[in-house]
Amino acid sequence: MGFFNFKKGNKTESIKQLIEATLTTSLKDIMTTYVISIDKNEKLKNAANVIVGEKVSCVVVKEHEKPIAVVTERDFVKKVPFSKEEMDKLFVKDVMSPKLVTVSSSTTVFDAIIVLIKNNFRKLVVSDNNQTIGIVTQTDFVKLMDKFYDELTIQTNDLLTIEKVMTKKVLTIDENEKYSRAKELMDQKDLGSMIITENARPVGITTEYDVVAKMVEDPERLKNITVGEVMTAPLIGIAPEVNIFDANRLMLKENIRRLPVVKDGQLLGMITQTDLCRAMYYFLRITLWHIEKQDLKFESLKKSEPEKILL
Repeated sequence: MGFFNFKKGNKTESIKQLIEATLTTSLKDIMTTYVISIDKNEKLKNAANVIVGEKVSCVVVKEHEKPIAVVTERDFVKKVPFSKEEMDKLFVKDVMSPKLVTVSSSTTVFDAIIVLIKNNFRKLVVSDNNQTIGIVTQTDFVKLMDKFYDELTIQTNDLLTIEKVMTKKVLTIDENEKYSRAKELMDQKDLGSMIITENARPVGITTEYDVVAKMVEDPERLKNITVGEVMTAPLIGIAPEVNIFDANRLMLKENIRRLPVVKDGQLLGMITQTDLCRAMYYFLRITLWHIEKQDLKFESLKKSEPEKILL
């Protein structure tokens, strides 16, 4: 049946087999084999050009062909000033994130997600015999969860809505504030995005990827412009009652990693790919637990495409 091949039987047993097939999937089956790398002694601006040109969130850093670190969008937000002169002086080794955790291609999705959660990572380098053979990101995990959702037929109390897992305290900034202030706040709060408001109403967004992209264009210009001049708009929002799998499907369709949660034009929170990855993993684990206890209660699942709210 589709991506997964489980035996026919009663519905509970079929769901169990489906979940187990998902959690025991090897990383070699979902990882990206195209790994973009850069030497630690290269100029930082080269890494920025790669991130923007390839539209990726990170680049693997190598020393003598061995992976030693990653340089990410977040590193640019936290460590690189809006100064062409200063940026030109920096090398990859000056800002890279040295904490590198590698996993083998035989690692299961179950074990890999535990590593992600434990280390608060969004990607893992896949290495066999000290050779980098791939990279697996949260996007790879949520794509697998979407394939799981194709086969899912049940609705349980544990199928959470995004209202239950969203971040309620959202970082916002007025459209007339300086873009440099937005970067400063994202650094201080260790967040990957900010909602831009007009008269307290959400109208746009800027992300850590946007920071890198704008720095590649002209870092000096960013010192004086307002967030309203460079924000991404219109802003796509989602209603709080949407379930986590439908929200994930919308994110994948729109190729975005975060959605503001809104109701009647009011900003209630933010749901990110990180939130969804963890919540969907929780759903699989808690459903298995109920099956093992023989107390799983479910009804038929009605799937629907959530409304894309433009702000």
